[in-house]
Amino acid sequence: MPQYKYLGYFLLGESLTEHICPAKESPRIGVQLCEGVCVVSKVALDNGIKTQSRVHPSPGSARTLVWALPLTASCNMVTEESDHPHHPEEEKTPTQEKDSNLLARTDSSEILIQSSMDDIFDVIKSGELSEVENLVEKLGPEALSARDKHGYTPAHWAALDGNVEMMRYLVERNAPVDLPCLGTQGPRPIHWACRKGHAAVVQVLLQAGVAVNAADFKGLTPLMTACMYGRTATAAYLLGMGAQNHLTDINGDTALHWAAYKGHADLIRLLMYSGVDLQKTDNFGSTPLHLACLSGNLQCVKILCEKRNLELEPRDKNGKTPIMLAQSHRNSEVVKLLHNEMKKKSRWMPPISEIWGMLFGGAGASKGPLILFLVSVLLWGYPMYMIRVRRSHYCFIYWNAVMWISWIIANRRDPGYIPLNSDTYYRAIKQIPYFDKWKKRNVILSRLCHSCRCLRPLRAKHCRICNRCVSYFDHHCPFIYNCVGLRNRMWFLLFVLSIAINCSFTIYFACYCVMIEGFSLLYVLGLLEAFVFCGLGWILTCTSILHACMNLTTNEMFNYKRYPYLRDKRGRYQNPFSRGPVLNLFEFFVCLPDRQDEQDYILDENL
Repeated sequence: MPQYKYLGYFLLGESLTEHICPAKESPRIGVQLCEGVCVVSKVALDNGIKTQSRVHPSPGSARTLVWALPLTASCNMVTEESDHPHHPEEEKTPTQEKDSNLLARTDSSEILIQSSMDDIFDVIKSGELSEVENLVEKLGPEALSARDKHGYTPAHWAALDGNVEMMRYLVERNAPVDLPCLGTQGPRPIHWACRKGHAAVVQVLLQAGVAVNAADFKGLTPLMTACMYGRTATAAYLLGMGAQNHLTDINGDTALHWAAYKGHADLIRLLMYSGVDLQKTDNFGSTPLHLACLSGNLQCVKILCEKRNLELEPRDKNGKTPIMLAQSHRNSEVVKLLHNEMKKKSRWMPPISEIWGMLFGGAGASKGPLILFLVSVLLWGYPMYMIRVRRSHYCFIYWNAVMWISWIIANRRDPGYIPLNSDTYYRAIKQIPYFDKWKKRNVILSRLCHSCRCLRPLRAKHCRICNRCVSYFDHHCPFIYNCVGLRNRMWFLLFVLSIAINCSFTIYFACYCVMIEGFSLLYVLGLLEAFVFCGLGWILTCTSILHACMNLTTNEMFNYKRYPYLRDKRGRYQNPFSRGPVLNLFEFFVCLPDRQDEQDYILDENL
């Protein structure tokens, strides 16, 4: 079952250790296991040479990775009986007694040094930097490269505690800050910092040269670790520093798989905005939707189902669909949600939104609506006008000229794209480690666009068709094949208004020809087409004027529940941008709002 694979992350170390080095009684081989590290000591009776071999049970070929190390008396990981037992009846010479006393002193001194080395970890855990400095002066800088009995370095404990000053001290003293621990998982200090959400420590480690995509023995990257433990701010910081969201661990799971399995809805949305593949399967054939249904998190399933192209019934390698996993784990709300989503897709009569998409190109990705408009006007409307009407109507010609001028400008003009790779984005990324002290933390995190690498203004939105963030995003119009935003919204209004007026003229001309010449197939088709475009034109014109009077965009009108700035403290609708219909219309047509000063939302870099 795919749900058992995650348990393997915790059981794999034990099973591998037992497989590599089974604890059997043997007179010639002594075995001891210590924190997932298998140490075998072998006594060669032939030449009296003692060696020990340390095996790190890591994935793949690491099972057979063996280092031969000299066995010293100070090694406390192996205990074995002497091959030459002492007989009390044997008498020692003075030389032998002197050698034994010297060996005893050496053993005691090494034990004392080892005890002092262990003290460095206790001091680091306490967080007292001055005590660490005193102890390092006493023991030497090599104390910062020591490992405790579990195989962890001082950098591991500094990262786990989130002690930024301690980590900076370790970096300044050239202590190792990127070594994996000695175990089956092999996490590095940056993984421990991401696990606890210490973005400031992550920042120090990255500045010290640690790779942002560094993987442990299981293939887990820092981004996966942050998504596993729900550290949204840390994940956003890693994405801003170049972390790749498509990397997989040894089971083929990406950061999105972990976020879905652990039920972190904010991280799922963050990764979706960064362009992650929602359909990617792991080694067990499970998609993120499988794992979201397995965890039973309704909000995560809702967010994933928002994407229209998402397949709702993929099968994993066990033949299980997401709804089957939800049923087997008795997640009734998830099952109900998936049933409703599947019913919407299986209706013989699709909903109005899908009919609109089929006719006019769902989200504007298709050029079908634009081609339909051009063919209807150039190859149908104008020839019929020239052949049948045979008169010049100056008002009709005037509005046609307005239509083409406004269409060209709305199509070619920049709708208000936010600059790519802006300095404010990178400044905001650098300030993420300090967001714990900042009241605007969630506001800034929601406005970071990792695709455009910009800090979106308040009313901007990322268009997935244009793949750009647009200021005052209204919608993506398939008829102009461009976004409608701050810089071209007035021209879009003139375009739809001229279409409505021209189609009204077309209906009049068609009715006039029918009265004179009688019904014919050409006139009936012309009337139907004119009615469709005329209705569409007047609807878009009226809604555009209404939104202009309210100082709202179409996107805000339909999704106002998703935007906190359109709600008051009690959660009720409130529009803070409206200043009355007259001033709102004046702003729409005459005065374009200034670009919002994003500097107000960024903390000083000297924090």
